Amino acid sequence: MGWGDCGTDSQGRPIGYVHPATCDHPGCNEQIDRGLSYVCGDMHGEDEVSCEKYFCSKHRPHTVFHQESRGEYLSVCDECAADLLNSGDWIEDEMEGVIKPADPIEVSHV
Repeated sequence: MGWGDCGTDSQGRPIGYVHPATCDHPGCNEQIDRGLSYVCGDMHGEDEVSCEKYFCSKHRPHTVFHQESRGEYLSVCDECAADLLNSGDWIEDEMEGVIKPADPIEVSHV
């Protein structure tokens, strides 16, 4: 099975890039799909930094440096960014333009 059709999310909506959708931001009618290009974070489903929603690029404006996700930079929605910052475990680094862990872990290079 490829990434085109990945099953359904917890709301019963089909996920994968072959499924046309509308941005999940309230009031936005931008046409997208439910593939990884539009997911909040980097993978289908909810995790520690993102929700399981899908947004146009305008509504995923925040960049998160997520060391536990192979040191990747992820795009997240306003709500997830606010949740991270309000948790106290994450800070906004205005110099780098990213949200990152307040107490970064060492990333080993094996």
